[in-house]
Amino acid sequence: MTVFENVAFGLEANNVPKDQIRKMVPDALERLRIGELSKRYPSELSGGQQQRVAIARSIVASSKVLLFDEPLSNLDAKLRMEMRGELKRLHQEMNITIIYVTHDQVEALTMSTKIAVFFDGIMEQVDTPLEVYHNPVSLQVANFIGNPRINLIHGKARKSGSVLSVESAIGDFRFDRDTFPAYTPDDGAFDCAIGVRPEQIVIWRKSVDGGIPAKVYSCMPAGSETLLQLNITGEEELVLAKRIGSKNYNSDEDVCLKINPELINIFHKESGRLIKKAASVAEDD
Repeated sequence: MTVFENVAFGLEANNVPKDQIRKMVPDALERLRIGELSKRYPSELSGGQQQRVAIARSIVASSKVLLFDEPLSNLDAKLRMEMRGELKRLHQEMNITIIYVTHDQVEALTMSTKIAVFFDGIMEQVDTPLEVYHNPVSLQVANFIGNPRINLIHGKARKSGSVLSVESAIGDFRFDRDTFPAYTPDDGAFDCAIGVRPEQIVIWRKSVDGGIPAKVYSCMPAGSETLLQLNITGEEELVLAKRIGSKNYNSDEDVCLKINPELINIFHKESGRLIKKAASVAEDD
């Protein structure tokens, strides 16, 4: 079948009049910017073009809900990026509900308006992409969402009424009730994990007031960003930091770190639940 016949197939099966098909199919193809390919056959199309044909076939009937099950999994990285943009544009233009199943968290974070995170068939969290990223409801979600991974730093916490106090290798903190999520532990002392995203760590090459002394374990420039593994006194695990752009640090170089306590998460170690939220992140500039 040609591209036109492929996209029209479902409409013909539903006995849509031919004059309507002649209007609906070109419209769908133009939405995907493949109108000029209507007379071509599958063997004459690239992988990205074939994917656009499949999506055109799904949107041609103007359904109220579309279900995509990992539609971009067989494409290379460049094509996946292009198709993410196409699907996001289509979603905004058509104003329809799209349920999109994916194991690629980059797709989930960049394309969605809401994300549902499942583990073993159980929904752990459903929220906006930014909220899932900045305030994962559990250690399981925090470990899953984010590339590079979140830093989880051991701490000792005590909750007393409306105050949560935390002691750790990156400093001592005190948080009030307005930072607590719906779940809060009973009053008392307990182990906690402090969640710090790599991009939240500010690195100085000189000593600064309130700074955290650290040593560079390794520096990994990647062009648009630089990842650093850092040793912090009193913390067993290496801490990962990210800087935008290409930077160069020497192994064992002394640096000073700053972390904004408003942006960190605190998790109850035993239950794994979030007990202190990060400050709200604006959706728009």
